Amino acid sequence: MSTNFLDPVIYDVSEIPEDAPNKPLLRELYERENEQNERLWMFFTEMVESADYKPMSANSIKPRTLRKKKAAAPKPKAIDNPDSSEFMDGYKKFMAEEFNGQ
Repeated sequence: MSTNFLDPVIYDVSEIPEDAPNKPLLRELYERENEQNERLWMFFTEMVESADYKPMSANSIKPRTLRKKKAAAPKPKAIDNPDSSEFMDGYKKFMAEEFNGQ
């Protein structure tokens, strides 16, 4: 079941059964829920009518822990590691070209 905020559910206080326990609390909850639905309806209506509106997907509101993980960053090459022989060879070549090749 999905929630459509542009077509909110309005709770009718008169539908509360006469034999329901704690009827004043149910009445208050129905009224508060209707007020909240009205606020959400206004918010989403304004959003949809906005010129730069883009629909949101269900993944947009998932907690970060439940979202798909992005691809892992590529591992650095050996030449980027100062302790590798490739790095030292490149460093020596650079020093020779810059300072000995004048």
